[in-house]
Amino acid sequence: MAAVAHRIVTLTTDFGHQDPYVGVVKGVILSGCPDARIVDLNHEIPAFDIRAGAWSLKISLPYLPAGSIHLAVIDPQVGSNQRRIALKTRDFVILAPDNGLTSAFIFQAERAFVLDKPQFFGKSVSNTFHARDIFAPIAAHLLKGERLEKLGSEIDPGTLARLEGLEPEVSSGHLEGAIVYTDRYGNLITNIRAQEQNKFCQIELGKHVLTIADGSYDTIGDGETKVVIGSHGYLEIAVKQGSAASQIKARNGDKVIARWA
Repeated sequence: MAAVAHRIVTLTTDFGHQDPYVGVVKGVILSGCPDARIVDLNHEIPAFDIRAGAWSLKISLPYLPAGSIHLAVIDPQVGSNQRRIALKTRDFVILAPDNGLTSAFIFQAERAFVLDKPQFFGKSVSNTFHARDIFAPIAAHLLKGERLEKLGSEIDPGTLARLEGLEPEVSSGHLEGAIVYTDRYGNLITNIRAQEQNKFCQIELGKHVLTIADGSYDTIGDGETKVVIGSHGYLEIAVKQGSAASQIKARNGDKVIARWA
């Protein structure tokens, strides 16, 4: 069976870089497929923050070459009866626990599989490290050209877990969104699309009432906190050369209200 042409696999986890976990996962993939090309997409997802992981995948995967395999593990319920799944779209495959990480791509899914065939897992499977023992070996098999039909049992994509809060809700007179991701600069990224900006007169985050800047971060005055249009097309709350997260004491999951003009 023909191998995947470019053999690209990306990794998205909440493992960080303090421990050897990321390196071990890479080692398993390379042991199974020595010429794999591994892309570290994001290992700084806050611990157990499934929504931040789902958001990182949502804004990142469109930039990867078609045919890539994406291994994503933020898994507070590792070792439970939670399904381990593969979601296949026209352009890529995502391997992940079935906990909402794939929410942004379920509508694109052509097929989905539960990874339930232990003969394709590692030699032993722990209760706490499925990234190493299940997902990494499956990724290596896919990179070598194995078909998903052999590696798992097909399921209805409509049964995959969906995460609430990735899209804002429309209410009378306003749009209710949330902070879904905080980057290393302290910018608070919302799930409110920038294309909607002309409809809004102000953005509210807790007791803070914010206006939308006319341009980039440099158009924000010293000491000000404003809303800018982020590079991925969503509104984000920023401080010029500073951390909005620290300055206004906000975090992922906090509610954001956009008032209609």
